[in-house]
Amino acid sequence: MSGRSEGGRRETTVRSSQGLWMMVGVTEKGSGSAEQRLYDAVARWNADTGYGLADMIHAACQALIDGLDSPTLRELAGASVRDSSWDIRELVAKSLEELKIPYPGTVPPGFALATGGGVARRPGVDSLRLEVTPAPGDAGGGFQVQVYVNGTEMTSAAAGLGMDPYDVLVPTNRLVAASQPRTVPIARCECGVYGCGSTDVTITRDGELVHWDWSIEVPMNRGVSFAAAEYDVEVARVAADHSWETAERTAGRRVLTDMDRERLLTHGLRTSWVANDYRDHELFRVALQIDGDYQVFVDTLWRGRGPEELAREVCATLALPPSEWRATWHAIKPTLTKPPKIAGPSWRPARF
Repeated sequence: MSGRSEGGRRETTVRSSQGLWMMVGVTEKGSGSAEQRLYDAVARWNADTGYGLADMIHAACQALIDGLDSPTLRELAGASVRDSSWDIRELVAKSLEELKIPYPGTVPPGFALATGGGVARRPGVDSLRLEVTPAPGDAGGGFQVQVYVNGTEMTSAAAGLGMDPYDVLVPTNRLVAASQPRTVPIARCECGVYGCGSTDVTITRDGELVHWDWSIEVPMNRGVSFAAAEYDVEVARVAADHSWETAERTAGRRVLTDMDRERLLTHGLRTSWVANDYRDHELFRVALQIDGDYQVFVDTLWRGRGPEELAREVCATLALPPSEWRATWHAIKPTLTKPPKIAGPSWRPARF
């Protein structure tokens, strides 16, 4: 595969199904080729629930207008949302086969369907800006990482709210593009809970490009691709910018970054969250979990100290054997009435 750009379009040489090399065009802006638009509509359609069916039928009509044509595509364009899902499945499969459009899920990340057939590498024409901003109070407060692609904020158009910095930037920057593709949560429901509403991106480094491919609740009908050098600078910048942090957040970042997680794992402990106790902001709390059995809380008084000093004490405490902690515990399973086996004499039941 090779390519060149001319007049706002990218022409790329691809091998056809007959093994011949040919030139095809890929629109550099917008939702791409007619083939890509139909492919995207099929990908959004859920055959089990019927979600997206009307949009897919409309996309089939639009595909005919855009110049695609096949006997079964015409039937699909004339289908009804009341038709049998099995009949629709058959029409979709035959239409894609006749048009030589791959079935959703088979196009590699970072590639798009090209005009006339085949796939082409997406050009790095998109721009990225990341910003940490306060989250609305009705979402539980806190902060969110907002994502601007080509100047437009994406998380509000996706699941509704950006992810908390602790979920994507701390203790490791999950937005860094690695040699292997990784899927990262990028947006959550407006209520503040990821899973109630969710948007993910699969991040793929592809030579001098970085590709994002959206999934679940997508904010736009195409993946986006960035120049890798510019992407790396922006992702590093937002991770290094702590100007938005409160003292509580600075302490939390230091604790999450500096705690000895491997040591905690030897006791079956995993970190759940870190924050001030909502009932007493003079207490900084580390919440840990033992499998699905127990929650464990380790509290540290601020005593007028700065976040760095507090974080050092918290990490020093967590480095001790759990039996030496002053901690509280809560059984997740009602059948558990005794404290965890790792509990020491200073452990007490948590009160809510």
